[in-house]
Amino acid sequence: MNDTEHKQRRIPTGIGIMLLSALIFGYFGFSTAFVHHSSITGKLLIYVPILEWTLKGVTIAFVLSAVITLINPLLGNLLYSIVGLLTAVLFIIVAIMDIADTQHMVMSPIVLILFAAWNGFGSWAGIVAWCASMRSRHT
Repeated sequence: MNDTEHKQRRIPTGIGIMLLSALIFGYFGFSTAFVHHSSITGKLLIYVPILEWTLKGVTIAFVLSAVITLINPLLGNLLYSIVGLLTAVLFIIVAIMDIADTQHMVMSPIVLILFAAWNGFGSWAGIVAWCASMRSRHT
């Protein structure tokens, strides 16, 4: 196995997964009509805009990651992994806030937890692979 094949095996996320993730999150982020204020109290439900902009932002970041991966696979995967971990945390926060608010629901907490798992596990594996690639470059 040559050096290029060895590096490619350490990169877990391909452009296809990045674009599939962008498609999934883009569907929910750009096609959902989010209601930011409570119809009961009129107050802002902070977790609604957090979710909306998380979905939209992650979509853009994942498309950007796919484009960067074409040029520099390590950098594209690192961006994908970092954004994925950050959004996994945000999905968990929104799920907790959503569950805590017994009068409103922005999205099923189960879906939010699945989104967090999708991003979290894949991103963690990507960061571990990126670290391994960097170690192998220096040895």
